[in-house]
Amino acid sequence: MSKENAETAPWATLTLRAPNSSGGENDSGLVDLLDALGAMLAEHPGVGGVETRDPALFGASVEAPELVVYTTPPHVEELELRARQRGAAMGLELDVHAQVRTDDDWRDSWKNFYTHIILGEGDLLLRPSWLERREGDPERELVLDPGRAFGTGYHQSTRLCLELLMQRAREGFAPAAVLDLGCGSGILGIAWAKRAAAQSELVFVDIDPEAVDTARENVEINALLERSRFAVGGAGALDERFALVIANIRPEVLDPFAEAIVEHVAPGGELLLSGILNEEGDRLVARYTALGLELLGRPELEDWCALWWRRPETQ
Repeated sequence: MSKENAETAPWATLTLRAPNSSGGENDSGLVDLLDALGAMLAEHPGVGGVETRDPALFGASVEAPELVVYTTPPHVEELELRARQRGAAMGLELDVHAQVRTDDDWRDSWKNFYTHIILGEGDLLLRPSWLERREGDPERELVLDPGRAFGTGYHQSTRLCLELLMQRAREGFAPAAVLDLGCGSGILGIAWAKRAAAQSELVFVDIDPEAVDTARENVEINALLERSRFAVGGAGALDERFALVIANIRPEVLDPFAEAIVEHVAPGGELLLSGILNEEGDRLVARYTALGLELLGRPELEDWCALWWRRPETQ
């Protein structure tokens, strides 16, 4: 295909919205459901990308939570049917708007929803590849493009993890090996490696092969491939222990697989759990305390919390 034809080849989007959403603070649960629906739709071979837009993060440019699916015209009808069916199974009544475009302005318009993020006390710059560095940006940076795996740094649960990781790095925590469990885009393991002084080995694990591939791509972009390993699977995919385990996963996984997750934490090691709504926190605290872990902190951001644990040396 010639460059001219490639530039004018038609693309399509499906924009999914819940008609009863308020666009206010009570929509955090809706954002989670749209995230989950996006993960399901991203498995379709005709999907080039998905993104969940949360008004709490994007401001006036987004009036209410929405999921945007990027595809091509031949797949629109099938994907709309699939979105409605899977949405209904999740209790979501959806308005679906399909649009086919060929202009370059539309092709890049989704990039307007991403910006620079400075983490910690100026510890690390997070930016997509199409945004240039600015004067005064932190020297350390993580370059990560949105893709078909989740983890862009915008969701509250991810921000909690990133800020805690920056804090522990400033405090001099230096684990020899780090496990990013349910790695998605790989953002958390990569962020740790970019900020920490120690040259930790990085291990990225996810049940979704697409996520593992995306994590590998982002690891390579950030020049960390030589110190990284990858595996497809869940908490039982590896038979190893780590000085730091990160798991930004919903309680539907963190609770039933708690024993397997804790087993990956080395004696004296630390465990960061996130993806937890505030009202779910007490249940997870009780669950992991019963397994012998010591709770070091429970920071909150809006409706979300994270739990930072240490495993005793004697376990």
